[in-house]
Amino acid sequence: MLRCITSNEDTLIASNCDVDTTKILSTKKKLLCPNCKSTVIYKPGKVKRPHFAHHNSECVTDYHEPETDSHVKGKEILYKLLKSRFPRAEIEYEVYIPETQQIADVFIKHTHGDFKGLRWAIEFQHSQLSLTDWESRHNLYNTAGIQGFWILDKTTYLKFSRAKDHTGARKRNELEKKLYGEVGICYFLDVEKEELTIDFNFETVTENNVFNRKRVTTNYTYHRPEEHAAPINKIRFRMNDEFKYSVMLFDEIEDKMNDRLVWIIKKLKREHEVLLEEELQLRIPEKKGFVNTIYQDGEAHIARRFIEENERDIAEDIRDLSDKDFFEKYKGLIDKLILNIQTFNALEKSQQLKHKIIVDLNHSWDMYKISFLVAQATHSLEGYLTMKTQDKISLVEYAYNTYKDVFEKLASRHTELTNIALKKIKWFLVPYDKNPNAIDYALVYRHCKTTKEIDEYLYQINEKVINYNPFY
Repeated sequence: MLRCITSNEDTLIASNCDVDTTKILSTKKKLLCPNCKSTVIYKPGKVKRPHFAHHNSECVTDYHEPETDSHVKGKEILYKLLKSRFPRAEIEYEVYIPETQQIADVFIKHTHGDFKGLRWAIEFQHSQLSLTDWESRHNLYNTAGIQGFWILDKTTYLKFSRAKDHTGARKRNELEKKLYGEVGICYFLDVEKEELTIDFNFETVTENNVFNRKRVTTNYTYHRPEEHAAPINKIRFRMNDEFKYSVMLFDEIEDKMNDRLVWIIKKLKREHEVLLEEELQLRIPEKKGFVNTIYQDGEAHIARRFIEENERDIAEDIRDLSDKDFFEKYKGLIDKLILNIQTFNALEKSQQLKHKIIVDLNHSWDMYKISFLVAQATHSLEGYLTMKTQDKISLVEYAYNTYKDVFEKLASRHTELTNIALKKIKWFLVPYDKNPNAIDYALVYRHCKTTKEIDEYLYQINEKVINYNPFY
């Protein structure tokens, strides 16, 4: 490990601490692991690079990769890169993150500028790591709101084909492919050259050959462009403002990376939408459960249905507002809805022609929509529905008041035979009710556009239905 703390909680970095003083502190067992607080030993590095090591055992904290000279050097290179790019940020080696119970090789907390508030965990992966372990660690960082940068040791992970004429083709490791597919970009650090290779675009070349009279097809995977590595001092960070998500790149390949960067943003959007939907479905039952503390029985049912019918339009409030604040915001609309449903139920029982027309022209489920309640404003339900459908109401009232005797005759006849005859004149002249009365026959004229059109249909009904004589 590169960092330790003293018994006075001062931080020491193995590569730049005073050797003699640190040796004394080590002898007195006053050097501690910053994560598990157990005693560590200072090793100034006659063979290996200077580092600290646990006195009696490895750190009890999970996910801490065993140190090698290459691993230590890689962390130093990445630490220096971050220090040079973000001199005002809080950057430390080997930081234990309580939320994830992991130790990040390098941890950075941005305190200034465009990146302020962001936290990054930089992981230099030197040894082999299973896909399951990587996925677990990666997900833990995401859950904690920390962006993980996974940099693979080039010596361990970046391999090339030995096939003749295809030495530039890649032999891709499973972890590398997983990183590329999940994160969108894969980074490789050459600790000797202090050079970063950035994978962002692959293409496959297919070659067909004949061996022992058999046709053999081989696929070779290349990175395009092939030159996609740069000295570490040329690497910079580019952030997407919407998701505060950053990638590493350098000037010569930035334009070539645009398609991949677009892919990453689309993936982030999809993942964000999934998270929002999951949170919404988690919060809806909470809001519906809180209804019972405000309303009783039938009114509570209406309030719950209000949430269901409008969940897409008020999704942000369902997710973000407390139960109390949510109902303070929407109680006025819910109370209006409850009154509307009660009023509509009364209109359904009414025998007045106008009320029957209003009920026939409107549906109670429309009233649950916020757009309906907002448009209704201060109008009574009857007044608002009358205003909305006045033209249709006038047409039906004209038909009923002018031709009531015709409708009564239709209602007194054999329903099935009458409907067959009406359908021959126009399909919508057939009422929905199985046992229609005079008003039901009048209601169908809501489909007409003018009173003249109504007169024409009633003329045909008189001729072909009411006064029809098959013997003449």
